[in-house]
Amino acid sequence: MQNIQQALAKQSLRDVSSTARLFNFSRPVFMTDAVWQDCVEMAEHVGQMDELAVLQRLRHVLFMASSALHGRVKDLECEFRIHRVPNHKQSRYPEATTLMLVAAHDSGNQPVITIKHPDE
Repeated sequence: MQNIQQALAKQSLRDVSSTARLFNFSRPVFMTDAVWQDCVEMAEHVGQMDELAVLQRLRHVLFMASSALHGRVKDLECEFRIHRVPNHKQSRYPEATTLMLVAAHDSGNQPVITIKHPDE
């Protein structure tokens, strides 16, 4: 558990495991802050958003990640696409973006999944 906490501090990862369990993830699931800010958080929509909207966006990312994983349990990397409304006031329509799911073992040999942008 200490290795995961060190990784969280080093890479700015968010633990989304509790919500990910709804989509049959059996490993801990982490999301980079960049993905959170781009695809989940609604920073510029303050006053118009609520916690349910943020949760719905998180569930969308996790559902698409789960679909990309297809029940495989071995170490893998795969890209998947989601449609999300960009996080700025001018955008009102969903746009496609590509994310990467990395299922691997951390330095403590714990199985983990990380969701990130392909260039991270």
